[in-house]
Amino acid sequence: MDALLDAVDELHSSPTVAWRVLNLLKDPEFDVRDVESHLEADPALTASILRLVNSAAYGLPRRISSLRQAIMLMGARSLRLAVLSFGLVDRLTRGTPAQVYDDFWRRALTTAVAAARLSREVQRSAADEAYSAGLLADLGVLALAQVDTNRYVKIYTQHSHGTALIEAETSRYGFSHAALGGRLLSRWGIPNPLPLAAANHHLPPVGDALLFQTVYAGTLLADVLWTSGSPLLPQIQAFLERHFDFDLDRFIDLGMECKADIEDAAEMFAVRIEGEIDCRRLRREAAGRFREEAIDTAIDYDGVTAILDQDFSP
Repeated sequence: MDALLDAVDELHSSPTVAWRVLNLLKDPEFDVRDVESHLEADPALTASILRLVNSAAYGLPRRISSLRQAIMLMGARSLRLAVLSFGLVDRLTRGTPAQVYDDFWRRALTTAVAAARLSREVQRSAADEAYSAGLLADLGVLALAQVDTNRYVKIYTQHSHGTALIEAETSRYGFSHAALGGRLLSRWGIPNPLPLAAANHHLPPVGDALLFQTVYAGTLLADVLWTSGSPLLPQIQAFLERHFDFDLDRFIDLGMECKADIEDAAEMFAVRIEGEIDCRRLRREAAGRFREEAIDTAIDYDGVTAILDQDFSP
């Protein structure tokens, strides 16, 4: 992994400005002037932040052209998210083959907004970290696509994103994109739990750590929301029911909320997402699964009742 990441460093300079700004933002009483002076050293990052604050997500009545004003309007938490997102993701997507680039953004934005939505259900203050973790979870895909382009694009397009892709990556490289993404974040100085969330985003979480639960759920939803007949539908419905007490209606509501959030996020990142989330299709499939489970439960109940009703007397 380290040899491959050395090659990544040759393609992309280390995000020094992003790390300096993130360190400044750790202080609740950060000096706006210090943050501004560091950001000005990275014109691309500055432009991205101004684009964000002027996007529909903020809904400001007039356009903001002052970086200092943007920093004050956004506050530490939102600015930290923007620096993580634009300082890392935007940097690594440059030069990524189209076949991987399009799917990366669809999955990254879906995982991010879904993780944030689920976090707000339990602990509102954790939503920004969940969004960041979801957005950064698949950085390993970008790294592999840029360093071993021809072979990796073939692997990526021939295997479904999940267990099949991880097995193919491990067979070829000795590690998966998830493990590589976690290593990359650690190497760049991002503290846990974000590297751990990236490394384990395809694994069912052990315990009740909210961040890992939401990122894992977002990873499943990145397939289910966009794929007709996704085999992961029963898995995500059962997971959300068990960990977040979601019934069928709340599950559909989540899909609709994510659809709107993804559209806003795509505008914010200035990317185009191919395809569309079909909430009617999602409702039909989810309701169908619900009916099947109800029938299976009824059959099991009837079978047990019949056994109990039997007369076992000699």
